[in-house]
Amino acid sequence: MHDADGAFAAGDYLSAARHLSSDTWQYWASLGLLGHPADTADALSRFPDPDATFFSGVSSWIAGDDDRACHVLGRCERAHARRLLDLIVKRPIAVLAQLPWNRRGAWDILTHLKDPAFRLLNISFHRDDIQNRPYADVRSLIPAMVRPDFFVAAMLEWHLIPPNIRALGCPVIGHSSDFDLHIQTVAPWLELFDELVVLDHVEWRHMSRIVSMPVSVFPKLFGVPSELPDLPEGDREIDVFLSGTVNHPYHPDKDPVVLGVLDLPDVRLKIVEGFEGTESYYQNLGRSKVTCTYVRHPGAMPTRGLEALGMGCAVVVQEESALRLFCGDSEGVVSYASDASGPARAIERLLARWDDYRSSGRAGAVMVRREFALERVASQYLRFLTFLAARPREARIGPAPEQMLQKRPVVQRGWLPSTKFGKRMLMNWAAESAARIESQLKVEQTSRLLNDLARERLLAHYHAPHSEEPPWLQDVITPLERAMERSPAALVPRFNLVRVFLHFGGPKQVRRGIALLDDTLGYPVERWQVNPLDDVLPWDFCSSWFNYRRYFDTVVRPMVSAESHAHELTTIIMASLAHYRARYTDEIPGTRGTVEWAREAVRLDPDFAEYALYCCRLLVAQAEPADFAEAHRHLEQLARRSVRLLEILDIARHLPMDCQVEWFKDLERRATRFWSATRVREDLPEPVLRSAVEPGDRRRAPVSSATAEGGTITT
Repeated sequence: MHDADGAFAAGDYLSAARHLSSDTWQYWASLGLLGHPADTADALSRFPDPDATFFSGVSSWIAGDDDRACHVLGRCERAHARRLLDLIVKRPIAVLAQLPWNRRGAWDILTHLKDPAFRLLNISFHRDDIQNRPYADVRSLIPAMVRPDFFVAAMLEWHLIPPNIRALGCPVIGHSSDFDLHIQTVAPWLELFDELVVLDHVEWRHMSRIVSMPVSVFPKLFGVPSELPDLPEGDREIDVFLSGTVNHPYHPDKDPVVLGVLDLPDVRLKIVEGFEGTESYYQNLGRSKVTCTYVRHPGAMPTRGLEALGMGCAVVVQEESALRLFCGDSEGVVSYASDASGPARAIERLLARWDDYRSSGRAGAVMVRREFALERVASQYLRFLTFLAARPREARIGPAPEQMLQKRPVVQRGWLPSTKFGKRMLMNWAAESAARIESQLKVEQTSRLLNDLARERLLAHYHAPHSEEPPWLQDVITPLERAMERSPAALVPRFNLVRVFLHFGGPKQVRRGIALLDDTLGYPVERWQVNPLDDVLPWDFCSSWFNYRRYFDTVVRPMVSAESHAHELTTIIMASLAHYRARYTDEIPGTRGTVEWAREAVRLDPDFAEYALYCCRLLVAQAEPADFAEAHRHLEQLARRSVRLLEILDIARHLPMDCQVEWFKDLERRATRFWSATRVREDLPEPVLRSAVEPGDRRRAPVSSATAEGGTITT
């Protein structure tokens, strides 16, 4: 990791603000750039360094003091100051943007931008914006006589960015918050930008090693809307409130938070799995004393923490959270250590002193509603981007527009066009992507392009009614088979084809998938090749069947270091294939039995709960002493680290009584509490696993997933 002294110059303003001494001008400049309420402009004016003078003017600009900003910048000789001053006095600054278009929530900059310094034109699929379309020519989107001063795509992974965006001839800025989640889709687009912005120091560390352009940290992209309800009076009957993605295969790192809270005695707990309505959500926060946030990138601004604090609910956050720059214990924001018991210890301390923290939470609400009012956030964000746009830079060429593929990064989770925009939109998008890929295939036949062609066709039909043998399926199968012929050792096209057969095919196609499984699993791991950018489909495609989290984290790792992790990528895929094969052993017997394939999946990927749960179900069903002992070991370990408590308990009840000792009693207690405290507000179904058995055959069809076999939560 870079040192604090170099953090500021490198663009990691969050690390600089957290670690530099207040005796340095870089510390105050970092706070000013991040929109901190301290009087950073005045503090910087006390330093004789010319750079401090420049950033004093920048701080005034970001704080909204245009007159002082112009006065100070006018005295600076550096080119950056002159360019920024030219933009400020131009007024309004024309910004062409792609911002999240759903006008609600902590990210709704569009509705709340009131700063007269800017004229913002947003490109999206919202009826009030410039209407976007797949592979749009940016020159056809902007109104006549409009010349943008800069372009920004905020949360760039969620937008269909025009491939020729550089034709605007202005600075092109991208802001990413989940590039690792969508790494295989977004990686080719990163070099399109002149500048990149990320939300925290961890993303900065990764992104800055992947790309060639400057990367800056700006976490204050989110806020609290003006329609936040009034602070409630009286007692708060919920001690701890947790909501959001509490239990999902991609987010196992939230498990220690939930498990720790479940172990706190005499705590009134409420958990909402998923995303409830706005009114109900704010009501729950107003009735709660404490909430605990966990963000995958620990320095990022926790949106749920902002909303909770805005309702007077104290917040427990990670030690590195950017929120701690703006408020601390006296405003009801308490940090927790990174060890497994850290969140529970912090919550317990806070509840023990609730009489003190009650007023702290109200003070935090006042601060958040002022400093993170979306109107203020929107203004400071665009002013920070103006600072970046004014930076002197050499001209960049960027990737060729005709080579850019707007691959669909998600199936159904997120902000990209979905079924609510109509089936035609998705089909047209897929058709245009397919046409572009086919054009590229005429120049060069590669297994990756063929894999991408099948991918886009498959995702276009994902929501279609699935007949036994859907007519579109062959158009997906053919390019994957061609990819395998082109590159026989390439594992990803094989993996995708297996999943297509098993999740979407009729009995004959399922049997072809099983034969492909057997062929693939018959070779050692070393036989197969995986390129990190060979696309394994989006993270929400049948996510209980493949460890996307471990896979994408492994994809990013070699991009930020010289070390190769191809073997680990292969191992993760082979684990999924073994798990799939275990599901079909009763229908199509193989060289191994069902349990042996399930064990192989667990051996290759021991931390993925889905594999361990299914293996344990098979072990207890065999009812042999050695199998009971093996299942006991797995279940006891799962009970310590996974919130799949109801499923673990459902299996553990079949163990002999001598296995149901102290750990089992703890499991029962946790599971009972989890059941009584949790309400499910979101349960997105996955395609079922298709049967290899022809209609009328009495052999058992496979069960779609371990969760379908018992133990799921019902509302």
